[in-house]
Amino acid sequence: MNSKNERLLHVLGSILIICGFLAYFYAGQKAINLLSASIGFGALAWIIAYLQKINKVTAWYGFAFTFLSSIIFGQRCLANLMALIGIIQNRLASNAYHKSIYVVLLSIICVSSICSMIVYYVNLEEPKK
Repeated sequence: MNSKNERLLHVLGSILIICGFLAYFYAGQKAINLLSASIGFGALAWIIAYLQKINKVTAWYGFAFTFLSSIIFGQRCLANLMALIGIIQNRLASNAYHKSIYVVLLSIICVSSICSMIVYYVNLEEPKK
């Protein structure tokens, strides 16, 4: 198995968990959904890396994970960005502070997931003939 991809999943999982804790630190209880999603996906990345190391799953599981995380967190980033634009345009009494934090942290998560997916695909080993 390719150890570069295992390390890549460890780094991606760590980034996801760190961003979740940062969201909780800055936004408090309002960020509990982002915290639980990032911890769940981060732990899943570590688990997939471990399973790849002991040859229980193929490398395509890691690629599918990075693809899925980029779609999910990208959609959440766009939804929060649209909500932030709505708050700014309508001058609602809502606080845009928390939405701004979500957009920044979800952008970091989304970009790191997309970059991980690209690097993961480049490092995939060719099947033996």
